[in-house]
Amino acid sequence: MKPEKIKVYRTLEGNIFEFVFLVLLIAVWVAIIQFLSSAPDIVPTHFDAAGRPNSYGSKYGILLPTIITTIAAISMMVCAYFPNKINMPTKISTTHQYELAIRMLRVLGLVLLALTLTIAYTSLVAGAHGSPSAMPILAVVGAMFVVIIVFTILIHKAK
Repeated sequence: MKPEKIKVYRTLEGNIFEFVFLVLLIAVWVAIIQFLSSAPDIVPTHFDAAGRPNSYGSKYGILLPTIITTIAAISMMVCAYFPNKINMPTKISTTHQYELAIRMLRVLGLVLLALTLTIAYTSLVAGAHGSPSAMPILAVVGAMFVVIIVFTILIHKAK
């Protein structure tokens, strides 16, 4: 059975999410540019399982993961308008379930922006001051998993 076509209209909640997202997107990239301008030429670019840096490279090498996570964040916000394309481990059939799935994507977009900022800060600022740790990055990734798990449970219970 083919999933029905769901039309997502603009709502106050969606507008607020998108406005906050846009403001954060601009703030994150202003911060990244500021971090880049004051970072040393060589910064930590990878961390071991204990959270210690084990690879170093050009400060501009940090742009690749930050651009990728920014694109992923923007993709989450766009995908919120196509909820019938969301691949969930539970069947989505009610309007309330679709609303929760849309909200989950928007929250994940914001969390991915936090991940973008955390990656840049960890390598460019904390790394420049000799105290980098992967713990902030792991905390944001953990928050991302919590968001996914909580919303999946809510969607499943909203039958």
